[in-house]
Amino acid sequence: MSRPFRLGSSTRSPSWKKKVEQGATLVFLDESGFSLKPTVTRTWAVRGPTPIITAKASWDKLSTLGAITTTGQFLQQTHPGAIRGPQVLAFCRHLLRHVKGELVVLMDNARIHKTKALRAFVEQQSRLTVEYLPPYAPELNPIERVWAYVKGSVLGNFCPKTVGELKGRLNAAWQRVRYIQLPQRLTRPYRASQT
Repeated sequence: MSRPFRLGSSTRSPSWKKKVEQGATLVFLDESGFSLKPTVTRTWAVRGPTPIITAKASWDKLSTLGAITTTGQFLQQTHPGAIRGPQVLAFCRHLLRHVKGELVVLMDNARIHKTKALRAFVEQQSRLTVEYLPPYAPELNPIERVWAYVKGSVLGNFCPKTVGELKGRLNAAWQRVRYIQLPQRLTRPYRASQT
């Protein structure tokens, strides 16, 4: 049985919790992939022969590194193919440029999040602390709900023919996520636990 994640419920690293209590911004980071294969969410058709929609069966994909903060920011970078360690490092630099004050970044235990280059970079940054969520616990990372929203509501039943078409729809999705203030709603419980 899993327990809900609350600031203060873990004994692993009291120093990062103290930083958050003193005003550091909590950042939830993760990556997600989006391919040319459509995500079928719901279909409807008149009785009779089953309608068939042709879609390109291709392994071409885009991957997005994203983060939401307890201050309500949503930041992302989209890349062709899979995310690698250097892109995670570049995204951490991006976070430092766009989020003010101290940052406590929570992410999963993916190998790309634990590269030597990233560890060396974090050690050099006084404003940046990185902590890892428990293994196999995506429910503890609220950005997973951003991915679910985009894949279900924005990309559901969308059949892109090219990577450019997929990228255009993703760019619209990121604007929509910001417009409906999804990061603020998803991180509300974490902000409440800080007070």
